[in-house]
Amino acid sequence: MQYMLYATTVVFLIFQLLYTVIPLFFSKVRKLNNELDEKSLSVLVPAYNEELTIKNCIDAMQGLHYQNHEIIIVNDGSKDRTFNKLQELLDLRNDYRKASQKLKYKRIRGFYRSSKFPNIYVMDKMNGGKADSLNAGIDYANGEIVITLDADSMLEVNSLKYVNQYFHESDIIALGGTVKIVQGAERQDGVIMEKFIGKGIIKSQVISYIHSFYVRKLTQSLFNSIVVISGAFGAFYKELMFDVNGFRSTVGEDIDITLKIHEYMKANKLKKRLVYAPEAVCYTECPENMKNFYKQRIRWQKAFVDCILIYWSKLSRSFSIGVSLFFAIDGFVLGTLTAFTTIFHMAHAITSGSGIWAAIVLFLVTMLVNAIQIVISLYLCKKYGSNYSLLDYIKMFGFSQLELFTYRFVLLYINIIGTFKYFDNDEGWGFVERKGVASISQNTVASSR
Repeated sequence: MQYMLYATTVVFLIFQLLYTVIPLFFSKVRKLNNELDEKSLSVLVPAYNEELTIKNCIDAMQGLHYQNHEIIIVNDGSKDRTFNKLQELLDLRNDYRKASQKLKYKRIRGFYRSSKFPNIYVMDKMNGGKADSLNAGIDYANGEIVITLDADSMLEVNSLKYVNQYFHESDIIALGGTVKIVQGAERQDGVIMEKFIGKGIIKSQVISYIHSFYVRKLTQSLFNSIVVISGAFGAFYKELMFDVNGFRSTVGEDIDITLKIHEYMKANKLKKRLVYAPEAVCYTECPENMKNFYKQRIRWQKAFVDCILIYWSKLSRSFSIGVSLFFAIDGFVLGTLTAFTTIFHMAHAITSGSGIWAAIVLFLVTMLVNAIQIVISLYLCKKYGSNYSLLDYIKMFGFSQLELFTYRFVLLYINIIGTFKYFDNDEGWGFVERKGVASISQNTVASSR
């Protein structure tokens, strides 16, 4: 038992060393190049029961610093007034477009174009789930590159320019942008200022997103081993999506499509890259109460377990070493298995009295590593253009240490419950209630870089 604890600790420290050194010494902010030709982009927005949030998304599409793009909103058989809201906001007119017919999806009931905003289209279809909606959008897209957003995602004005800039590198075939929490963000003199305010559960997610993107994804990107391109903001060559047969209908379509692309590259010996583009930013509304936070994170954990069961047996032969290590060791062993073993070791130490000092030392080491990485992630947050005040950065660091005793234990519990609940076989949208009150339209969003 002690041997397993020590072995896990060593592996944990190796990965944490990578997550410390790589972002600190190998991250470089790209200067925006406005002289590049604009590739054609299709922004896909699947929407199911989004009448409260869809206006924010549409508002955020206005004023984007990019000309050669279209927006396709896919109404996936919503049961609320989503389609009526789209009609009110966009003044839709019947339109015709021929599909590529390379992907499968539920029946399309209508295809419309906005008379107010000629580059915005709406597809009304039978309910089939998020992956089904994305496949329909891809099949109808005119763009060379497809960008997937959540219905509550709000793009920063230069986000598409950065996507375009990355795709001008011939070896890049897919990328993920930075997703930031919209709660607390507001405009001051034309610049987005992000404030560390709100409930503790919102603050915890702000810190989690900053660490996940600026530390973890930066590191994985360097090794061409990104495990998941977030569904809230991802970009792919359309032909690539046809080649991998689109999205699979599952509870976690974003992690699945990322792994499918890695598998496709290995099978076809492609010297291509999936990268993280930190300069390309979108904002999203995070859950504001424990009920919705729990539902969201349970869905994320079920998605991960689903992919573990599907891809585990072929990791060594179908994926690169980097992807296998980050997915299997860092993701599964350190992310899921240790949730179970941590509870076990804590209970054993308390009941038997043995191993208490080892547990205390391990916890202190975890606190130290967490403190170092939070400092690095906050430094990178500032480096890549965020405008938190110095006082907010100090508050964020202090909160990050306190949450080790609160929200981190909640996440341990959710990882355990989510693993068991995977076998409930519920593969729906996993709808998380959003209020739609937090928004940053492009009339308010100005580049902070």
